[in-house]
Amino acid sequence: MKLIRLNTTAILLFVTLSLCGQSDSIKKVIQEKYTMAGDNITLDYFEKALPSLHWMLRNAPDFSASVQSWAIEAFEKVADRTEDESRKQVLLDSMIFAYQSKAKHFELTDLDKNKLAFRYFRYYLNDTEKLKEAYPLFKSIFETPETVINNNLIPYLYVAMNYHERVSALEESEIMDLYMTLSEMVSDRYADNENRFKDYSDRLDNSLLKMLGSPLPCEAIDQIALGMNKVDSLNAAKKVMSFSLNSGCGRTTNYMKALEIIANNEPTSGVYKILAQYAASEKKWEEAIANYEKALTYETNDEKKSDIHMDLATVNYANYNKPKAREHALKAIELNPEESATAYSFIGNLYMSSFDECAGRHDIVQDKAVYLAAYDMFEKAKDAKGMEEAQLRFPTREEAFQVELYDGEPLEVSCWINVKTILRTRTSN
Repeated sequence: MKLIRLNTTAILLFVTLSLCGQSDSIKKVIQEKYTMAGDNITLDYFEKALPSLHWMLRNAPDFSASVQSWAIEAFEKVADRTEDESRKQVLLDSMIFAYQSKAKHFELTDLDKNKLAFRYFRYYLNDTEKLKEAYPLFKSIFETPETVINNNLIPYLYVAMNYHERVSALEESEIMDLYMTLSEMVSDRYADNENRFKDYSDRLDNSLLKMLGSPLPCEAIDQIALGMNKVDSLNAAKKVMSFSLNSGCGRTTNYMKALEIIANNEPTSGVYKILAQYAASEKKWEEAIANYEKALTYETNDEKKSDIHMDLATVNYANYNKPKAREHALKAIELNPEESATAYSFIGNLYMSSFDECAGRHDIVQDKAVYLAAYDMFEKAKDAKGMEEAQLRFPTREEAFQVELYDGEPLEVSCWINVKTILRTRTSN
């Protein structure tokens, strides 16, 4: 306890010069009040320190910055302990006054400013008048991000949201500046803390949607896309993709770039399927096939693999590779028998479209055998419409008679189809 007394005395000696020019009686009162306040603070007698601190703030605010520091601590400690809401508010207002007094007569350090900003958030988040003071303070602090203490990232976000809703709506550009600043700080500070990073990122995204509305304006997504040119391009790409999916901005250059970044860094079947679909929509068949094949390598579910094989069947058909298209359709059936109807009908249509490329033009029954093979596929698919269409193209009895063939005889379908079937004929038209 003697050491504590000596420390208080040392402070008194340090600030004695501030008493110059004042009467001895005033000097004595100031010294007494100062010593009493300091001793009570040292002993954690915060309630007992209040009268002296009130007096010092009113009568000798420039005596020592310790007065304001003690007052800030004492007013908050007592406020947190009191159950009287009216008194609590008076004490908290006095705490803010002590901060303002320190700023006026001395200077707030970066730590002081951060602590004051946090207290605005903690005690005055829904106070319209205090928000008018809080938001500009936070904004000024974040102009030099290196001085910002970690626990003020989310408080700044919530103060800004409440200021936007309760005091004055922020411009879109100001909201985006805030979002980009905080996003970059979250990336810098929590890159190695996955849970904290996700929590902060989700809060930022939700607040952005709350202030700008959902879906986000296209120009806001374009600004977020600027982050794809930085080290943390993956996180920015995920945000661009997420926001774009719910927007009306279309398939922008930034969206496609985001997909590529995600595919290169965190490849999934879903991402490659999207890339494949976009390539197919532009008739870039080779690119679509390559992306669907990559999607297959990352897919583990047989039913989903079956779906991808059907996609591959479709794009290979479009790319004039019917054998490959059939191969994928058959693989789809193997992985998921419930896909049989779709896959067999698909193969049936492949055969139906092959007359011109397979016809030798010297044996009409052999040329029309593609329709018999198609009928077999439609029959497996229980596709009545397909069966009917194939049957309408069967060889006629007269055509079969000319080559001495009859119903039920085996036929081999050549060309790329290369399957066996049996002859069935129709009556002449």
